[in-house]
Amino acid sequence: MIQNLRRHLCLLFIIPSGILVTFILCVAFFWQHFQDKRQQTEALQNHVLNLTYQLEAQSSFSDHWLAKLESDNHLIIHIEDNHVPLFFSGAWTPRTDRDILIKRAQEMARREHIDASVRPYSSTLSKSSFFTIQGDVKDSYQGTVVVLATPNGFRSLTLLLDMTKENHLTMSQLILFLCLECLSLLFLFLIGRFTASKATAPLAEYHKKQTDFVSFASHELRSPLAVIQSCADTGLSIPDQSQKMNKIIQKECRRAGMLIKNMLLLASADSGSLPSQKQPVELDEILLRLFESYEPLCNTKNIRLKLTLPDEFLPCVNGNPQWIHQILSIFIDNAIAYGCPDNKKNISLKPLIEIRAYLSKKKLTAAVSDHGPGIPNEQKSLIFDRLYRGDTARREKEHFGLGLSIAWSLAKQMKLSIDAADTDGGGTTFQIHFPL
Repeated sequence: MIQNLRRHLCLLFIIPSGILVTFILCVAFFWQHFQDKRQQTEALQNHVLNLTYQLEAQSSFSDHWLAKLESDNHLIIHIEDNHVPLFFSGAWTPRTDRDILIKRAQEMARREHIDASVRPYSSTLSKSSFFTIQGDVKDSYQGTVVVLATPNGFRSLTLLLDMTKENHLTMSQLILFLCLECLSLLFLFLIGRFTASKATAPLAEYHKKQTDFVSFASHELRSPLAVIQSCADTGLSIPDQSQKMNKIIQKECRRAGMLIKNMLLLASADSGSLPSQKQPVELDEILLRLFESYEPLCNTKNIRLKLTLPDEFLPCVNGNPQWIHQILSIFIDNAIAYGCPDNKKNISLKPLIEIRAYLSKKKLTAAVSDHGPGIPNEQKSLIFDRLYRGDTARREKEHFGLGLSIAWSLAKQMKLSIDAADTDGGGTTFQIHFPL
């Protein structure tokens, strides 16, 4: 799904941008081609005017002048006086025979009723339009034919301009524009792919988390269901074990129920349908209740639980009391599960978990500290991610890897901040901050 979305976004970017770039390059190419053609036509027009003036003004032409004019401008000049060609063989040799080119040019003029072998009768000057003829070896020429009446008869001018180099230049420009088009499309493709990848990265991450979440839930729910099924079968087949099996079934049902409850809470937080219900809260009262609730559990696990409150009166904070209680409970549960390693060598040395609150200038902080192995710095940015577990051995099966993500979601709903820091002397301190 994400790959298809990236592909569609990439195409959505490339197609309009590619059309726009193609249009701009086409306009640039045809504009340049039009400018070149216009300059060539203007140059040919100037040569026609110059030679026509010479035909009218002079009775003879210098071969040197004609040769220089031809060679400098790559022209083919053929002048006839009363249908008799001048004795001028040309200053250069075109690819196609000179006489063939002149003959083809005069045939093109006859199609416009301009005959170089006949004196014009309706006017003193007859001139064909500019036309293009092709040679025999992929050479091309632009030309015109002019017939001028004189007192002694008529003179004709067949003028051709070699366009072969210009056509090759045009083809080179076309190849250049096509290369630019390909490079532009490649560049747009790379930009579109990069942009689509960046745009879909949050969605891809969210989709991965959702997939992992579903996979995790399926895996975690399969375990208690399998245990329940096994215990139910055992209780039916061995009635003497039914009481023991029922206790195991109750325990697994509570475990599955807690998992489902946490999953529903996270789903509500993701959808924004979790009501905040903020109100003034006495934090010291919540901390006292937590201490009283967890002290018996800590005693059974040979853990010393300590509550430290400041001497001054703690002001009320704004939040949801149930959520604050749940966040701090998650901190204590994690401290018991991961922050209090077994100490079988010295039973008298009990692990310590400290619940405390302290005031600063702009905030009130509630913290839960342990003196366990601590959390590496590279993992502190990950511990609030959903399904993250620092305990890869999974020795505490009551923990699903959802607790800290639930705490983060609840704190976010109340617009509070939580973090993890190192405890002095080793260990981890989880904190929730209340602005004053």
